[in-house]
Amino acid sequence: MNRVFRVIPVILFVCGVFLAGRSVFYYSKGIAAKMLIQNAWEETRETHAVVKPWSWADFHPVASMEIESIGLDCVVLNSISGEALAFGPGHLSNTAKPGTEGNVVLAGHRDSHFRKLKKIKKDDLIKLESVFGSSFYIVIEVTPAAGDDIYWTENIGDDVLTLITCYPFNYVGKAEDRYIIRGELIDPRPKG
Repeated sequence: MNRVFRVIPVILFVCGVFLAGRSVFYYSKGIAAKMLIQNAWEETRETHAVVKPWSWADFHPVASMEIESIGLDCVVLNSISGEALAFGPGHLSNTAKPGTEGNVVLAGHRDSHFRKLKKIKKDDLIKLESVFGSSFYIVIEVTPAAGDDIYWTENIGDDVLTLITCYPFNYVGKAEDRYIIRGELIDPRPKG
């Protein structure tokens, strides 16, 4: 019996080290991925070539987005695949590419990269940088919408940026609704 009481602390210690080590591993992996994606974006911006953050990635950076008023600064990826959205917001491929005319649609998870969108307001400024240069958008609409409402992804004839995430923000599970932010292109740069 005495021997069992000596083994239990060792087992608990080993389990604790394993669980702590696993958390540190995943956290470190996220930090490394963010740095690799940022480096790939910087190289893409300089060379105008497709640069994957790592050789087996099924995505690559196409833009960076900054919304200073809510503290959001992220690299936008070319895809909304499950792998891509785990690392950043993605561009819907059937919409205008970042830096071109039309409706540029970006989507991201409400519980990670687009979490800060719950604080965005009308008239906030969004900077979208692509290989073509920087574009500035002023937020003209912030609204919840039904998840199956595809109107927001259609080209409406104006140069706009549409950000889409799931809604409500603190819902646990698969949220059926969407939170839509639409920004209108301001030409050419903000005044002031």
